[in-house]
Amino acid sequence: MSALSVVIIARNEEHNIVDCIQSAKLVADNIIVVDTGSRDSTATLAAQSGAEVFSIHWQGYGASRNFGAWKAKNNWILALDADERISEALAVSISNLSLADVHCIYAFSRRNFLGRQRIQFGTPGFETVKRIYNRKYAEWDLTLVHEKLKAYPCPLKKRIAGHIIHYGLKSKADYKAKAVVYAQMSAEKYFLQGKKASLLKRFFSPFFNSIKSYVFQLGFLDGKRGLAIAGVIAYYSWLKYLYLHRLLKETKHSDLDFSLGTRMESI
Repeated sequence: MSALSVVIIARNEEHNIVDCIQSAKLVADNIIVVDTGSRDSTATLAAQSGAEVFSIHWQGYGASRNFGAWKAKNNWILALDADERISEALAVSISNLSLADVHCIYAFSRRNFLGRQRIQFGTPGFETVKRIYNRKYAEWDLTLVHEKLKAYPCPLKKRIAGHIIHYGLKSKADYKAKAVVYAQMSAEKYFLQGKKASLLKRFFSPFFNSIKSYVFQLGFLDGKRGLAIAGVIAYYSWLKYLYLHRLLKETKHSDLDFSLGTRMESI
């Protein structure tokens, strides 16, 4: 276990952080928690649970993960969020990794829950995340949201058995509220990347993404929950292009002042 460190980013996660750290102990002795401005007991509980805690101002998801990676004792990093748990099956797979190829990035599935009910189908039911990497050869990009690992030269990517459990959605209302926050950040990300909010994207994207989740990814098999998820996906897709359209209009009249720190408060 000494060859791997776990880096957890957290903010106001006192109800999650202890369980997350306990699951991280299945695979690592060195556990880093990057606290990005919690106003609750997250940092205290993390330290009491055996993690090494660093408190920083919010700089974005990728920057926070990179900060934690370079505070770790080991070059091999497993990145987690505070509302995630490592399953026993994944712990076994990680313990069997040789970690000989420093250019490899390892991926595994993520099981998402709405409340305490697993989402088995639809877009959230088929999610794979890339989270294990060597910090000397890969790092997180600094985009505003949906950060990705980047590596040079092009890394070898392998999927391993097992999964993490994600308790990120407390209820349907919570899911919808987070969709608004992430739509705002996605719009700002697209704006900075020079993307446009065409009529096709604004009105076809919500329809296509919801149908993809509900029909092609079998979301209807989750019953009413699957229909609700498809609805939130459509809402998110519509909102992010609406916000992007507004940002593009605003640039014609005034300078933009992004307030990601404020929005992070509600995530």
